[in-house]
Amino acid sequence: MAYNVARLKGKENFENGKWWVSPLNFEPEVIKEFRNKKVQIHDATLRDGEQTVGVAFSPEERVAIAEQLSGIGIHRIEIGMPPASPEILEGMKRIVKRNLKSEPVAFVRTIKKDIDMALEAGVKTAILEHIMNPYATESAYKLSKEEVIDRLITTVNYANEHKVKTIFMGWDLTRGDDWDFVKDVYQKLARETKLAGLVAVDTVGCASPRAVGFLFRKLREWLPNVPLEFHTHNEFGTAVGCVLEAVANGASVIHTAFNGLGDRTGNVATEEVIMALELLAGIKTGIKLDGIAGVSLAIENISRRVLPGNKPIVGRDLNKLETGIAADLHRKFKDAGIDVTIQAFVPEVVGQEPYHLVMGKNSGAATIEFYLDQHGLKATEDQVKEITDRVKWQGRVQHTLLTDAQFLKLCRDVMGG
Repeated sequence: MAYNVARLKGKENFENGKWWVSPLNFEPEVIKEFRNKKVQIHDATLRDGEQTVGVAFSPEERVAIAEQLSGIGIHRIEIGMPPASPEILEGMKRIVKRNLKSEPVAFVRTIKKDIDMALEAGVKTAILEHIMNPYATESAYKLSKEEVIDRLITTVNYANEHKVKTIFMGWDLTRGDDWDFVKDVYQKLARETKLAGLVAVDTVGCASPRAVGFLFRKLREWLPNVPLEFHTHNEFGTAVGCVLEAVANGASVIHTAFNGLGDRTGNVATEEVIMALELLAGIKTGIKLDGIAGVSLAIENISRRVLPGNKPIVGRDLNKLETGIAADLHRKFKDAGIDVTIQAFVPEVVGQEPYHLVMGKNSGAATIEFYLDQHGLKATEDQVKEITDRVKWQGRVQHTLLTDAQFLKLCRDVMGG
């Protein structure tokens, strides 16, 4: 059996020059829950993302971010909570006037004046939020279940009467333990109002992926005719896994924030969700993948929150190959016609610059030979080894990559001239 590029072509897990992920993702019993699914991205960078400590967007910045998001095809943009500040309300009005392709969404409390402010901003879709943890409703807000139901039905109907497309978000849902409470509230709300969607919220990111799957199966059983959405945070680093479980079990809209901005550990990152849906679940989102890095960079600059170089999907160091084994494998695979090697996808897929070899403490002979060729230099086998050792040593001493000038000096020291 020949293990070459011809054997890989035509498989769902491989597209030459773009990506190569695990074929296990596409085993029938794994992929069956994702087949024929349509999932929309609801980006909350302008609302929940702005809750990142120290982040504040001006009205002009809000418009710039919204235009970036709409430019790559984000389906819905949560453009702000109008009662939070005059600047947010002004930014919302400006975004609405842009008539972007993305659907603008307001985030409001279950209070009539909040809905009035959303209408003032010109928004026709709103998320109405209320806590759904029964311990909090009773001890913190002094509300009985009946009072919660009455408040929700009254305000959702008020929004409906004003022709607002209404989505209900019950936050802190996953820390409660009275599921009869949840079932009763949600079913009465669904019967007595017109809900465009219901958001299941893991506000503090404390439900495991398997727990999220269980929750969505229950919600689908209780609310067969209500579109389900999912909003989560990343306290345990499992947010994308939770998203995949939510989608597999009935979620059709995922709430995200670019670069993982958001309260505490942040919302599940927009760029991570898009790429996981596309490459791991085979779900076409309609988002322009090659625009992801550009949007990420714009939001990084506006938010003034610098991303780690190894940030999944958009980290600026992900296109650098330093380790000797990785560089050697990359070159050999490319010579064999396989243009995807050490990473799951090539950087260009998300709009990053292509792979390039860099020199540092982990470099091997393959990288040194590449750079020698680049500079038109010829070296003996012993000289290549000596240069490699010196590059490794220099990389460790300075704790960073070597420049071309440093490399050429080492070559002169070893080879003369």
